[in-house]
Amino acid sequence: MVEADEMNMSKSGSGKLFTLTRSEKNINEELLRSILFGFFALSTVFVGISVIFLRHIFYRALLIEIIAFLLYLAAGWMIPRGYGRLASWVTVSGFWLGTAYLSYTGGGVDSAVFIGNVLIILIASILVGSRGAFLILLASFAYGWFLTLAEIGGSLPPNLQYAPFEKLFITLFLFMLALVLQRVATRVTSEVVARAQVSEKQYQTFLERIPIITYANDLSSETRTTYISPQVASFLGYPKEEFINDPLLWKKIIHPEDAERVLRENERISETLEDFDIDYRLIAKDGQVVWMKDLATLIRDENSNPLYWLGVWSDITSIKEAEKLKVGALDDLTSHNNQLRTASEVSRAVASILELDQLLPKVVELIRSHFEYYYVGLFLADENFEMLTLSAATGEAGEKMLEFKHSLQIGDSSMVGWCVANNQARIALDVGQDAMRLNNPLLPLTRSELDLPLRARGRVIGAMTFQSDEEAAFTESDITALQTMSDQAANAIETARLFTDRTLLIKELEAKNAELEQFAYTVSHDLKSPLVTMRGYLGYLSVDAHKGDFDRFEKDLNRVISATTTMQDLLNDLLTLSKVGRTMEISEDVPLRETVKQSIDLIYDAYTDRKVQIKVVDELPSIHANPTRLAEIIQNLLSNALKFSRNQETPLIEIGVSGTESKTGFPILFIRDNGMGIDKKYHKQIFGLFNRLDTSVEGTGVGLALVKRIVEMYGGHIWVESAGAGQGCTFYLTLPPAESAR
Repeated sequence: MVEADEMNMSKSGSGKLFTLTRSEKNINEELLRSILFGFFALSTVFVGISVIFLRHIFYRALLIEIIAFLLYLAAGWMIPRGYGRLASWVTVSGFWLGTAYLSYTGGGVDSAVFIGNVLIILIASILVGSRGAFLILLASFAYGWFLTLAEIGGSLPPNLQYAPFEKLFITLFLFMLALVLQRVATRVTSEVVARAQVSEKQYQTFLERIPIITYANDLSSETRTTYISPQVASFLGYPKEEFINDPLLWKKIIHPEDAERVLRENERISETLEDFDIDYRLIAKDGQVVWMKDLATLIRDENSNPLYWLGVWSDITSIKEAEKLKVGALDDLTSHNNQLRTASEVSRAVASILELDQLLPKVVELIRSHFEYYYVGLFLADENFEMLTLSAATGEAGEKMLEFKHSLQIGDSSMVGWCVANNQARIALDVGQDAMRLNNPLLPLTRSELDLPLRARGRVIGAMTFQSDEEAAFTESDITALQTMSDQAANAIETARLFTDRTLLIKELEAKNAELEQFAYTVSHDLKSPLVTMRGYLGYLSVDAHKGDFDRFEKDLNRVISATTTMQDLLNDLLTLSKVGRTMEISEDVPLRETVKQSIDLIYDAYTDRKVQIKVVDELPSIHANPTRLAEIIQNLLSNALKFSRNQETPLIEIGVSGTESKTGFPILFIRDNGMGIDKKYHKQIFGLFNRLDTSVEGTGVGLALVKRIVEMYGGHIWVESAGAGQGCTFYLTLPPAESAR
C-alpha cells in the first residue's frame, strides 16, 4: 500500500485509504435529478420538432415528455422526504414501462424505441446499481421474447410505418439521450471526486496533526504495514519510512513481556476479522517504554469484501503510570492499614498475656499471618549474652527447630547474631547475595530476610527474624512497623519476666510462710517433748537422791542426758536447714563418683554388723554444686536407705543415672533400696519438716527436708517412687551438670 496522497481508486475495488466524505446516497440523488431534467429537456425539444416536421409521431413524443415530467415531479417530491432510493426505482421502472408500451404499439422488437432498453439498463446501473441493471436486463430480454412471440402469433397492434427521416430522428433522439446520460454522469462524478479529494486531503491533514498514530496493515497472515502517519516519529523515534521499508517493524519493537500475548491476539483477529483492541508496550528507538492502545478495524468495499486494516495507536503511558501510582497508593494504604491492625493486635496481646509460653507464639503468628511471611522466629539471649536460643517460631519448620533447641552465637557468624551484637537491623533483599546468612535446610524457600533486635529498657535481649519467599519483600514502612512491634514484644517479654519472677517470689514467700508456720509448730512440738522428758526425770532424780537409790538415779540421769542430746541434734539440724540458700556458697564442678565414695566410707562403718551391698550401676556424671551441700544430699539419702533396709537379710542399695530431664537438661540421679517401702499417700509428706513415718528408727525428721531444700536451691527437684510397703523405694533427683558438659 502506498501513501495517502498517491492512492487512486482502481476497478478492482481496492479503494483509497480514506473514505469519500460525500455519501453514495447524495451522489445518486444528484444523478437522478440531472438525468430526469436532461430527459425532460430533450423530450420537450423532441415534441417541438415533431409539431413542425414530424406530426406523424407527435403524440408518441408527447407521451415521452409527459412520462419524463411526471417522473421528475415524483422524484422532486420523494427525495426531500428521504425516499431517494425509491425515487430511483420509480424512475427506472417508469422509463422501462414507457419504453415497453411504445415498443408494443410501435412494431415490437423491430421498433426503433425498443433499442431504448439499452439506455434504460444504463440508467439502472447508474441509479440502482449492478443488481438493478441486471433485473432490467432480464425484464427487457423477457419482454423481447414476449414481443417476438406476439408478433409471430399476430397479436401485436398494427405496425406503425416510420419514414426514413422519422427513424433517423428517433435514433438521433436516443443518441442525444445517451450523450446526456454520459455528460451528466461525468459531470457529477467529476464534481464528487473533486470534493472527495479536497475532503480527503483535509481529513488526512487532520489525522496527521492529532496526537495519535494512524496506520494501515494488509490482510496477509504477517499483517504488514502499508501506511503509517508521520506522528510515529515523535512518539517512538522511528520515521515513517522505516515502517514502510520494514513492514514487520511493529512486531519487532513490542516489549518482550507483551509480544506473545499481542501476536497471539493478532493471529486470532486475522482469522475472525473482529475489531482489534489491546493495550501493550512498545520499545522506542531511544530504549524508552511507551504504552500504546491499539485499535484497528477492517475496511471493506461496497460489496463487503475486506480491503485492509485501518488502526490507530494512542499513547496511554501517562494513564498507565497514573494507574500504577493509584495501585501503588492503594497497596501502600492497604499495607499501612495492615501494619496498624497487626500493631493493634500485638499491643492487645502483649497487654493481656503475661505468660511467655503463650505470649511469644502469639506474637510471631500474628505477624506472620498478617504480613503473609514465609517464616517468623524469635530468639532470646542467654544471661552471659553469648548465645541466642529460638524461643518461638511459626510453621512446621519452626516446630522442628524448637524441638531440637535451635541456637545461634551472638556475633558475625549469622545475620541474627550480627543484628543482636550490633543492635541494628540486618536485611537481605536477596539472600543469595548475603555471605553472612546461614542457609537453613528447614527453610529452603526463603528469598529475602529481615532481622531486628529486641530492645527493652535500653538493652538488647534478643532478635526477631522475618523471612519471605519473595525477593525484596520488605519496604521501609514494613521495617519501621516491624521494629515498633519488635520493641513492643521486647518490653512485653521483660514485663512477663518480671511478672513471672514476681509470681515465683510470691509463691516462694507463700511456701516460706507455710514452712515457717509448720516449722514453728513442729519446733514447738518436737522440742517440747525432750523438755517434758527432762522435767519429769529431774523430779525422779530428786526422789532417787533422797532415797539413796543410786542405781535408779543413774538410769534417770542417762534419760535426761539422752533428751538433751536429742534436743541438741534437733537444734543442729534446724541450724543446718536454716543456712541452706541464705549464705553465699561457691559452686564448682564436682565428680559425683568421688562424693558417693566418700559418703559410703563415712556411713558404712555404722552398719558393719550387716552385709550391706551398695552398687554404683552407672557412670556417674560431674555436678555443678557446692561440694559440702552435694555430700549432705548423698549422705542423707544413703543413711535413710540403710536405716530403712535394716529388716532385710541382705540390704541392697543401688546408685545410678536414669537419663536426662528434657526441660532443664539436668541428669536424673537415683538411689534405690530394697527396704520397707513407702505407701503412695506419703510420697510428698516425707519431705516435710520432722515428718517421720517410723519413729522407732533413729533420726530427727529433718534429713529429707534438708535434701529437698538443697536440690531446689540448684534448680532441680526430688521425688520418690515406691510400689508400696515392703517393696523398697527409689529416690530420684535432678541437679545441674558440670559447666564443661553443657
